[in-house]
Order: sequence, then C-alpha cells, then structure tokens
Amino acid sequence: MGNLNPVEMKKELAEKLIGSGVPEEEANRLASEEVYSMGAVKTFTGQCPLGGTGAMACMFCQYGHMTHCHYPHTCEEANSSHYQSVMAGEIVELDEEHAGLFDQEAP
Repeated sequence: MGNLNPVEMKKELAEKLIGSGVPEEEANRLASEEVYSMGAVKTFTGQCPLGGTGAMACMFCQYGHMTHCHYPHTCEEANSSHYQSVMAGEIVELDEEHAGLFDQEAP
C-alpha cells in the first residue's frame, strides 16, 4: 500500500475519461469522486470513518472494501456492484452444489 498515489490515480482516471469524450472539468470531478471514495485511499490518507489504517481493514469491513467505501451504509444496504457479484457467485455455487438434488426420484 506504500506506493498508493491518489493524486496520480485521479490524474490517470481523468485522462482516460477525457480521452473517451468527457469534458475536462467533468472528468476531473468524476475522477476525484471515484478515487477519494475508495476504501484503500481512505485508509491510506487517514480518512477511514472507522479508523482503519491498512488494506486488511478494507477486506473485513461491512461498509465497503478496497475499491469503494459505502459508510455509513453496509454493502448490502448500498446494494453495491461488489455485493451483487458476491451474492450472484454464492447463488451459482449453491445451484452447482445442489444441482440434480430435486431431480432424483423418491425411494
């Protein structure tokens, strides 16, 4: 985490947005919002609302994770894309685990 550079991250994201046709002012605003909402950036800059100071704090936090902080809402309450993908993965695993379970004939 020591090489995390929020200013450079913001600059790179803004450049990509500008390259895709977003006006410069809007690109800078969007890039800033995105970068500074990241859990990793919040812990790195000492702005974690729960006092987290490292990457592991994000990994076990119910209010977000490395790429986004939802505080004061949990990932479930925020219905974040991360939460949706985790839940979709669990549903697929359950489906695979129980595939054919109800297709069997009763003895």
